[in-house]
Amino acid sequence: MAASSSVERQRLPFPMRGTSSGTAHPSIAQAAAAPGLPVEAAADTAVTTRRTARRRGKGPRRSPVEWVLVHAAFGLALLFFLSPFAWLLTAAFNTQAAYVLAWPSPWTLDNFQSVFVDLDFSRYLRNSLIVSLSTMVLTTITVALAGYSLSRLDIRRKSWITYSILLLQTMPLSATMVPIYGLARELHLRNTYWGLILIHTAIELPFLTWMMKNFFDAVPRYLEEAAWIDGRSKIRAWFEILLPMARPGLAVAAGLSFLSAWSEVLMVLVLVDDQDLITVPFAFYRAARGSGSYQEVDYGVIAALGILYVIPVLIMFFATRRLMVRGLMNSTRGL
Repeated sequence: MAASSSVERQRLPFPMRGTSSGTAHPSIAQAAAAPGLPVEAAADTAVTTRRTARRRGKGPRRSPVEWVLVHAAFGLALLFFLSPFAWLLTAAFNTQAAYVLAWPSPWTLDNFQSVFVDLDFSRYLRNSLIVSLSTMVLTTITVALAGYSLSRLDIRRKSWITYSILLLQTMPLSATMVPIYGLARELHLRNTYWGLILIHTAIELPFLTWMMKNFFDAVPRYLEEAAWIDGRSKIRAWFEILLPMARPGLAVAAGLSFLSAWSEVLMVLVLVDDQDLITVPFAFYRAARGSGSYQEVDYGVIAALGILYVIPVLIMFFATRRLMVRGLMNSTRGL
């Protein structure tokens, strides 16, 4: 049997590895010695075994010090990011909440009652939803058309135009407050929903237009040309062929535009004087001021307001999370 095994090892068409004495890898030698098993199958079995071992983590083992340092750093980062949310959850149900983390005793919903009764949160929520959802719809439609134009239409100096659009994103919003205020005043857009919607849409257009251009660039042109041959117009081909393939990009555009309009407070301060049009972010500012002094802050009400403020954002995220992840992974293509 030993002689038969040595003969089979001599017939192997690949160099033997694994020991210094020139013997083959144990799994290869055993497979080669088994009757009826081809040498190629033995090689495949050995390679598969090594790959499986690597996937299972049977590589170089970490030292105990390295393990402790890695997990300690991860724990500190996790504690740093989760502690504000822990304070938010505990303070919202505590009528004696302070700026430090404390366990509620007892748990109560009085802070949420104060938010809806004393602060009239339902009105702020309605205004924020109207502005944010309208901005999301208008921005998504606009960047889908603009990105398609920059991707497919032959325009002179198109590269200059695309980089100029991206350059607009670098301008700080605070530097444009005065012209925005003057323009809104001349067009009678102050103290209106449309003023906030149009300004928020204009703020988001540069970056999202560039992003949608990259998504449309990734769609093969022959699919659109085949739709033209079938008799579809450009608009119909855009709607039936390109938009379904660019759904991750549309999800990212919708999510980012909604989040920006939902959390933006500077334009509300500049353009809105009517108390009936105040949005949720401005309600934080008013709640933090209290009775005119920053020393009289009701932390429990602010925490309850924060929880209610986060809920629509979480709903939007979980509704579009898969498309947003795919879109964010591909959004830098072409940069």
